[in-house]
Amino acid sequence: MGSKMFTRNKLVALAAASLLFILSVVAAFPAQDSVKPPIWVGIYIAAEKVGLKWTPVKGAVRYKIYRSISSGGQYNLIASTTDDSYIDPTVLIGETYYYVLKSVGAGSKESGYSEERYIKVPVVKETVPVQPPEWVGALVGRRRIRLAWNPSASKDVLAYNVYRSADPTKGFQLIGSTQDTSLTDTDIKEGETYYYAVSALDRNFRETKLGKVQTVRYAPSEGKPGVGAVRPGASEMPPRIIPTRLTIRRTRRVGYILRWKNRRPLFSPTDVVLGKDGKIYVSDTGDSMIQVFKPGGAFIRSIGKFGTKPGQFEKLLGVDVNDKDEVLAVDAYTGTIQKFDKKGRLIMFKKMLDDSKAIALDLGRKKPVEVFGIIKGLFAPDGNLYIIDNFNDCVEIYSPTGKYIKTFGGKGRQDGKFLSPTFAIFGKDGHLYVSDCMNARVQVFDKDGHFLWKFGGYGNIAGTFGRPKGICIDKAGNIYVSDSMSNAIQVFDRHGRFKYALANRMGKQIDMATPNGIAIDKDKRIYIVEKLVNRIQIRQVE
Repeated sequence: MGSKMFTRNKLVALAAASLLFILSVVAAFPAQDSVKPPIWVGIYIAAEKVGLKWTPVKGAVRYKIYRSISSGGQYNLIASTTDDSYIDPTVLIGETYYYVLKSVGAGSKESGYSEERYIKVPVVKETVPVQPPEWVGALVGRRRIRLAWNPSASKDVLAYNVYRSADPTKGFQLIGSTQDTSLTDTDIKEGETYYYAVSALDRNFRETKLGKVQTVRYAPSEGKPGVGAVRPGASEMPPRIIPTRLTIRRTRRVGYILRWKNRRPLFSPTDVVLGKDGKIYVSDTGDSMIQVFKPGGAFIRSIGKFGTKPGQFEKLLGVDVNDKDEVLAVDAYTGTIQKFDKKGRLIMFKKMLDDSKAIALDLGRKKPVEVFGIIKGLFAPDGNLYIIDNFNDCVEIYSPTGKYIKTFGGKGRQDGKFLSPTFAIFGKDGHLYVSDCMNARVQVFDKDGHFLWKFGGYGNIAGTFGRPKGICIDKAGNIYVSDSMSNAIQVFDRHGRFKYALANRMGKQIDMATPNGIAIDKDKRIYIVEKLVNRIQIRQVE
């Protein structure tokens, strides 16, 4: 009798344990119809507030926003909204905040946390007053007028407003706002003359006065640039050979680099280069750091941080590495050249402002150069340092120890001149290849800065560019150029002749968001910086 009672009790206990296990499994795996967490679009600073943006989630009726002052820390609910964006006004200047999101579905069912995103609210320093931008020019095409201007020297510019009128002195009406340095007007009639002006909007949403008026007569001739106030120097462009068909080369996605230390996401990366041993160096612009990864993507170390002291960056864009694993980076705004050893220790610090008179003299200017816009610094094969200066439309050359040598280039559309140069690379031939962004071309120079040849030009056909940015060269000498306007990567032979555009495995355009810096390894894996979505995409060229 006692034995039977023990057996019955044991069976009851087993049944209860099984029920608890089933309930725990059900709790661990929610029903299929539960809502998913939001996917981030981005996080940004606007008028000393933090803006959050995410993609709408199917089935969600509202969203919850949580914030913490430490990564992975205790998140506090700060707001709930039915929109797919939110402005957090309760932040303090100089503080870093970490955000996660939740979706809420019907019946108050909640998703789990989204990925964490963080941002530091910067201390605003008005070093250069916000002014309306200067015109680059206008390009007349079939049923459109493409307007372009130089970026403002002030880092506090949030956007540009574009106005148009039929009278050069009055009646200007807003036709568009953009954070880019170009805008296309399609509401036009043949034979009409239009007058355009641009203003700048600062981060406190204060607008400057209108800049100089650009006059454009819309008189297209078989789709060629019109005659009359269009892009200067257009006649100097040689005729382009248009390929009869678009040739593609398929690629397959290998993976992404999304995070660095403690799984923190990259924040607005700009450039990527590869060391001789395959290490991956990323300029993490939003964090003012260089992130270093192993060939497989595992995080190694960070170099630098936000600040104005030696070893720090106020605005970091490009990065380069030499055969000694020394790292070169230049602060975009202050023009400080910094070199680090392979362990990330600062070994050189040079202020370009010390050479402001010499740079101005080489550019034929009377006043010293006081403002820089450095996109990238490069190690030359002979050890000299080449600085790509977007704001001053030139390339400055320094010795390995930081002694000023010379400057070449200057603003213009002629051969050897630049309009907003961006990225550059040295080829195995020792020549310097520079993406001349607003001239929509790549120019090639010898090591002394003498112009050799060019390729590209404005257009939306194979072999032409909208906004050429990143540039890299494979071991066969093929030249890869990313275009942030068309979201494409084109490949040219060593003579600048178009070969093919990179495509996905289906032969379609690669899914990219504003490609910037690019790099390619010996196995033809290409690393693509997607600035707007905070990631490095890695693809295998087949």
